[in-house]
Amino acid sequence: MFSGRTRIRLLVVTWLLLVGSAVAVGVSAEQNDLGTKAEEALASAGIDAAVEVSGRDVTVTGSADDKERVEELVGAIYGVRVVNFADGSESAATPDTTTSAAQAPPSTTPTAAASSTLPPISDDAPGNVSLLEARLEGGRLTLRGTIPDAEAAARLEAVADLIYSPLLDNQLEVDPEAEPASWVPRVADAIAVLPIVGTSGLTITGEAATVFGYAPTEERLAQLQGALARALGPDVSLTNEVEVTGLAPPTINAQVEGDGSITVSGVVPSQDIAEFAIGLAASSYGPENVVNELTIDPGVDTTFSLFRLPLVFPAFEPFPVWDVQIYDNVISGQLLNGASFPSGSAQLTPQLLQLMPVGAGILTRNPTLVITVEGHTDSVGPAESNQRLSVARAESAKQWFIEAGIDPARVFAVGYGETRPIADNETPEGRAQNRRIEFKLGPPE
Repeated sequence: MFSGRTRIRLLVVTWLLLVGSAVAVGVSAEQNDLGTKAEEALASAGIDAAVEVSGRDVTVTGSADDKERVEELVGAIYGVRVVNFADGSESAATPDTTTSAAQAPPSTTPTAAASSTLPPISDDAPGNVSLLEARLEGGRLTLRGTIPDAEAAARLEAVADLIYSPLLDNQLEVDPEAEPASWVPRVADAIAVLPIVGTSGLTITGEAATVFGYAPTEERLAQLQGALARALGPDVSLTNEVEVTGLAPPTINAQVEGDGSITVSGVVPSQDIAEFAIGLAASSYGPENVVNELTIDPGVDTTFSLFRLPLVFPAFEPFPVWDVQIYDNVISGQLLNGASFPSGSAQLTPQLLQLMPVGAGILTRNPTLVITVEGHTDSVGPAESNQRLSVARAESAKQWFIEAGIDPARVFAVGYGETRPIADNETPEGRAQNRRIEFKLGPPE
C-alpha cells in the first residue's frame, strides 16, 4: 500500500494491543471537537441550545422541551460520556454503560470452543472483607466490590478509564470500614493485565483470588497468571480456573486510501464482532464509504484487541491515509500526514494529542515495558539547532506521558535532528513529514 510514498511513522512500530481507547482524551482540543459536533448535531435538527463540554461530559442549555431528542443526538456523538442539562438533570444513558447503535459492543459468547459465557458477578458480598469482582467479556469490563482505600480506588478508576473506556461499567465502592488487604494498593495493576486473555475474570476476597475465563493457548494462560501474580503480590493465593481453547488468532485490518473510503478486512470469530467494527467505520466515514471484507470463522479467538482497534477509527479521521492491522493481540500500521510539527516548534499538535493516549494505554497495561520517543526535524537551518529541536520534540511527548501518570523512568527521549528523513526535504510537503516524532517500545538504540 505504501511503496513509493513518504511516510510519517507515528505509533507504527509493532505494539502489543493492550491499549486504552483514544477517545478518552482529556485535552482541550477534544473538548472543542465534541462541543462543535454537538452544536452541529443540534442545529441540524433545528434545536436552539447552547453546549458546554467538560472532559467527555456535555451540558446542554435551552432545550428543556426536547430532552429526549437532545439525548439521542448528543449521546450518539463518539466520545461523549454523559449528557447533562442546565437544570441539573442527566441523561440516563452514558457510553460507559450504554452506547449508541454504531458504538454498541456485540453480545458475544467466548467462542465455539467455550460453551458458556463467564459466570455472573455474585451478589453475595461477605461481611466487611475487601473484595473485587471483575469480568472482561465482549470488550467490556465490569467491576464490582468494596475496598477501604480511596486513593487506590481513584487510581483503579483512572487506569480502567484509560484502558477500557467507553466499554466500562465500574461499580466499585469505597468503604473505610472494610478490612485492609495486601492487594488493594495494587488493584489497578491487576485490572490492567486482564486483556492478555480476551474473555477473562478475576475475583478477590480477602487474600484469596481466582482467575477464570478462556485462553487460546497455554502460553497465553501462563502470561496472564504470571502478570496477575506479580500485580497481586506474594501474600495473595491465586487459583486458576481458565480453560484453554486452542483457538487460532484473529486478524483485522483497516485501510484508508485518501479517497474518503475505509476498507475493513480480516477474520473474526462472530458476526456480532464484524458488525461492531463495520458500525464504527460507518460512524466515522459514512456507510456508503465502507468496504466490508471481513470473514467469519468461529475457530478463531475473541481477543480484546478486536474491540479496541475499531475504537481508534474516529481518532484517525484527521489522517487522509492510514493503515492499521492486528494479528492476535499485536497491532502495527502507518499514519500519513496530518500530525507533523510546525516549523521550528516542539509543541504537540491537536492531532498528536489525539494519539498520545494510545501509547499511555500500552504502558499502563504493561508495567514492565519502557518506550522511546524519537524526535526528528527537516533540514532547514543549522544541523546543531535541528538537533536541539529534535530533542525538544521528544521531550515534549515524554512530558505528556509523565503528566498522564507514567513513571518517568519508563520513558526515554532521544533526538536525531535532520539525520533520519523519511521524505524529500526539497518540498514543503516532505519537510512537513520529516518534522515528526516516532515511538518505539524498548530503550534507545
